[in-house]
Amino acid sequence: MNILSLIVGIYTTSFFLDYLRFWINTIVTYCKGSGLGFPKIMIVLTHKDKLRAVEVEPRRQQLFHAIEEMFSGSPLLSHLVIKDQIFVNARDKSDPEMAKIKKNIIEQAIEQPTWGQELPKCFISLELEFDSLLSRNIPLITMDHMMKINTAQPIRPLTDEELKVFLKFQHSVGRILYFDESGLDQHIILSPTHLIDAFKSIVTDRRFCEGDRLRQVSWELMSQKGVIAKKSVDDIWQKKKYKSFQKHKDYLLGVMTHLDILVEPRRYDKTHKRIPAEYFYVASMVRTKDTTEYIKSTKFVQRNIAIAFSSSSSMIPPALSFRIISYCLSIFAVKTYGQQNDEMLFHRSAVFNIDPSLDMCVNCDDEMIVVRLVHLTNRKLIMRDLASCIRECLAVALEKISQLYVKTSSTGSVINEGSFNLSLCCSSPVDPCLLPMSEHQEQDDSWICPKHRIEHTKDILSSWALQKAEITCGVACPVLDNEFLKQTPTDIHLRRLSMQYSIHETKELSIHLGMKYNIWESLYDTLGEEAERLNFEILHRCIDSSSITFDDIRKAAAIGNIQNPHTLCKVVRDKLIDFDQEPEKWDFEPSEEHFDRLAPLVGNNSLPFLIELGMEFKSWEQIRFRQKERDLVKLNRDIMQEWKSTFCKVHTIRPSLRHIGQAFNNIGKNIKIIENVLADFF
Repeated sequence: MNILSLIVGIYTTSFFLDYLRFWINTIVTYCKGSGLGFPKIMIVLTHKDKLRAVEVEPRRQQLFHAIEEMFSGSPLLSHLVIKDQIFVNARDKSDPEMAKIKKNIIEQAIEQPTWGQELPKCFISLELEFDSLLSRNIPLITMDHMMKINTAQPIRPLTDEELKVFLKFQHSVGRILYFDESGLDQHIILSPTHLIDAFKSIVTDRRFCEGDRLRQVSWELMSQKGVIAKKSVDDIWQKKKYKSFQKHKDYLLGVMTHLDILVEPRRYDKTHKRIPAEYFYVASMVRTKDTTEYIKSTKFVQRNIAIAFSSSSSMIPPALSFRIISYCLSIFAVKTYGQQNDEMLFHRSAVFNIDPSLDMCVNCDDEMIVVRLVHLTNRKLIMRDLASCIRECLAVALEKISQLYVKTSSTGSVINEGSFNLSLCCSSPVDPCLLPMSEHQEQDDSWICPKHRIEHTKDILSSWALQKAEITCGVACPVLDNEFLKQTPTDIHLRRLSMQYSIHETKELSIHLGMKYNIWESLYDTLGEEAERLNFEILHRCIDSSSITFDDIRKAAAIGNIQNPHTLCKVVRDKLIDFDQEPEKWDFEPSEEHFDRLAPLVGNNSLPFLIELGMEFKSWEQIRFRQKERDLVKLNRDIMQEWKSTFCKVHTIRPSLRHIGQAFNNIGKNIKIIENVLADFF
């Protein structure tokens, strides 16, 4: 539960309401509750001592009436605890309304969905150890230290798995910071303010830099360019005041990078291997406005397509804007523009290079986040596959950011899907019109936006939509070939087939193939949230249990009236690519820079992409297990890296862009995407 105390009496009601709206939106956006109306936010008015006695009640009524009126009809109202209309003199502990605060806290605590949950007694002794360490001014410990504390416990030490659960639980309730990520899981921050203090030593308001020349210089550079040199961080943390941060420098900077507070630019050597950059981007510090006239450039309206993400609450907090821009900074290169080739990183907006002919413009405000793809000449040349992949990656990133990496005591994250509404956006860069994605399906033809009267054709509107190309069959259709039908499907056939059916269709198919219902139900209970994996496991079990052929699958599909027989064509039909026209460019061995550029373009097709690279399903499970967060770009990059470094070596394959191009093509992506993104390599 959150308690929000507001200063009133010295500000106008208008200022007070804007302040309140900001914090309510911020809390509800970031603090994902476990039930309807949660988290609860108690509003307490303070500074009662600034008023005369006769002014207290009118002021109380005025402010709480304004609060109710402002949130009337909004789902945010269900989060507010305001029935007692508490108004206190915070300087007077004997103020009778202080008791109301205590009463409300107790009542709301009891109503929390987690109230009454049992916790192991052995957690208590570890919590007391944390208190003891904090009392000795030890805000951060290593995992080795934690293991020693655990081993010395009088009740019984926790197992390694139980210790992880304990640390995740303590993190979820905000008592400590523990990140179960490779490179970050060997430290525990016992005092969350320690991380805040470390961050504030680097990034802070200008007035707190007065008298410190080094920090003033860093602040000026950050506010103009959005960067801070790594050497500057070293110099600042060498000072006596900040010496405690230097001891764990790599870890603290790693956490800040993990949380998108700092972003390390991608830099490469002449062989396209990644090399460390000499500075970090700090998107939250940029104060520069965009004065480049970029959006007023020639035929800009005819050259862009756009989508808008709006929060399911009524406002997007600035911190979320900074983090989505930081996320983009970690993936794409910032565009340089104008006579001075200045980087286009601004306050709550930025422009990125996707390929030599395409930019991505991200603009954030309190109402929505608008993402535009801007082609060099004409928006009709923007590839749908590329647009839909970028949409997928950004949507997943926004959901992840809004959850703030909060984990429950289980291994899963606190998921609250649908935090953002998606709309198609008109091509006008000024006050754009929106068309909700749900209404797009109802559009029979062009959409003419009401404010600007710009026509957006059906194919332009569909650019962001996920495309599923249908394969038409001819005389040589495999389903008509008896020799094909006699064959037993291999793993890659099954994995491709698992992509074609829904969970319900796979259930029907498996039962007609002889699987018992209780086996299907057991698999569904275990893997129900992972459709592709569930479908594959079901089909694999069917093949393992008896020698099932393609013909058996065809007959079972016909009996169950599941799609049509030609679905089987898709498991053996590769989409041919003429690599022979320019063989030298496709024979490149992919580098780290190639992987970084291509990873966002795989989008939400990670599993089929892995399959088409020829990797085993167990590789998918291992890579997913290592990656705790829902980050499609990182997952796709890890898949390509695993393919090159392990799979190709084991199978004596020379890795080339030819393999990746074919895999892209087989999952329905236009091969031109790779050619465009890697144009400066070819």
